[in-house]
Amino acid sequence: MASDFSRLMKQDFSDLEAAAKAWRGLSTTMDSLTDRHRRQVTGPLHASWKGDDADAALFYLEDVESRIGVVETEAMAVAEVLDTTKFWMEQSQTDLRNAVRRAEEDHFEVDDDGGVSDPTTDALPRQDPDARAIIADRSALLGEHRARIDEVLATALKAADDGAKALAELNGDVLTDPFSHDAAAESAHDVTNAMKAIGVQPPRIPEDDPKAAAERWKALSPEERQTYTTLYPKEIGATDGLPTDVRDDANRTAVAQELNALEEGNYDEEFPGESDETVNHRLNNLRVLNDQLEARDNAPKGKELYLLGYDSKDDGRAIVAMGNPDTADHTGILVPGTNTNMDAVPGQIERIGKLQGAAEDRSDGESVAMITWLGYDAPEASATDFNSVGGTGRAEDAAPDLRQFVAGTHASHDGSPSHTTVLGHSYGSTVVGAAASGGSGLGADDVVVVGSPGMTVANAQDLQMDPEHVWIGGAADDPVINNFSDYTLGPDPMLGSFGGNNFEVDTHGHSGYWDKGSDSLDNQGAVIAGRPATEAPKKGADQPPEAYIVPGL
Repeated sequence: MASDFSRLMKQDFSDLEAAAKAWRGLSTTMDSLTDRHRRQVTGPLHASWKGDDADAALFYLEDVESRIGVVETEAMAVAEVLDTTKFWMEQSQTDLRNAVRRAEEDHFEVDDDGGVSDPTTDALPRQDPDARAIIADRSALLGEHRARIDEVLATALKAADDGAKALAELNGDVLTDPFSHDAAAESAHDVTNAMKAIGVQPPRIPEDDPKAAAERWKALSPEERQTYTTLYPKEIGATDGLPTDVRDDANRTAVAQELNALEEGNYDEEFPGESDETVNHRLNNLRVLNDQLEARDNAPKGKELYLLGYDSKDDGRAIVAMGNPDTADHTGILVPGTNTNMDAVPGQIERIGKLQGAAEDRSDGESVAMITWLGYDAPEASATDFNSVGGTGRAEDAAPDLRQFVAGTHASHDGSPSHTTVLGHSYGSTVVGAAASGGSGLGADDVVVVGSPGMTVANAQDLQMDPEHVWIGGAADDPVINNFSDYTLGPDPMLGSFGGNNFEVDTHGHSGYWDKGSDSLDNQGAVIAGRPATEAPKKGADQPPEAYIVPGL
């Protein structure tokens, strides 16, 4: 039987390379099949098939879809294990051959089993002091060559053992057990262990610099991108500046894995120490989000949803785009306000749908994408916690994240950045104000706020942008404007002293700004499409209320 030395010296790694390529190809195929299954099978059924039979069939079909996703993940993990093992084994082979070459250059002999001997000292007289000095020097050098060969062999054996341990984690038994419904969660756990076994680290993509993240992503090979997206979905999905379709794919995988773990009760490792109440809250948040995504899996082009970020913790966070911001001519980003949590996401998606439609009506055929950005901890309207809604703390905390997200939409856009409008409703306008006035500004072409209790600044000029591109709308009977502006969050932006432009509003209350067919909605759509809104007079201390109330209200 050949020794480890002789096998490593002669090893041909082409079969290992071919196997890794085949597993990677399988993973890529499964990724495509998951998307097709979602859009052509479960998507249409979610939209058109109701009742007990539909629920039973969809449970089965979604389990099939989940298992396809498991194949995608585990096949990619197998490919990564094989590639990594091959890399270290080839490195060891190179190191071994170099070690042998150096030994032979020093006139030592290396046999077929890696044994090193020194024929140059065989004829030297042992009694001669000079000969003994030569023998001692040669003996020390002999020991160094033997140690080097042993070290290289040990490294090669460790690489092989690590690869075997990693592959053992990826045994695929979750695919063959029809009663195993936690396949996605178990697969994610197995992949994590496998990557640890071979020392693979998460992607080193800048998390707080969207432009650098975009450049780093473009520099990766297609194989590296697919590997990162499949094996590290949470990290990739949360990185601003990466392509929208990449983040959506990664985040959907992460949601499926997390939801599967929570539904099957396998959450101790993912969320150690959390109470049952907290875990159940996470589960509800994920179900609400996932239901919204599934409901639009069959949406027509331009109306499809992209998940750009999420967090199931506490009230939940979700960043969802309608239409692809990377290819859109115009992009609107809506920041919601007080009491917005994951349960409110369906309503927020409905709002961005209306805004997208209004903008498309004014865009002369140019494409429009809309995003709801619940990327912060929105305050709660509570009599016992006025500081959360009456203070600027939540807005200041959210401001850097909103600035970074907007920068990310610019960095990921194909070609020139989209015309970008950031809209804030209620306390969301406070967030927009804090983001625009801080750092290097918001980077938006236009800002729209409705129902604002204040933007943290005294004047539109403090928003670090041309005040002519700041648009403010407010219903005359909006209780938030009438009762909370001019206090702790800043002056009423509708006042003449604030600057910017007021636009006509013909709706009532605090939540009517998106009423279909209204001037309120149409004016917001115009700004999103890069057109001016219909202006309304500014409020002023020297003006009677009827001077700024739109007729008919």
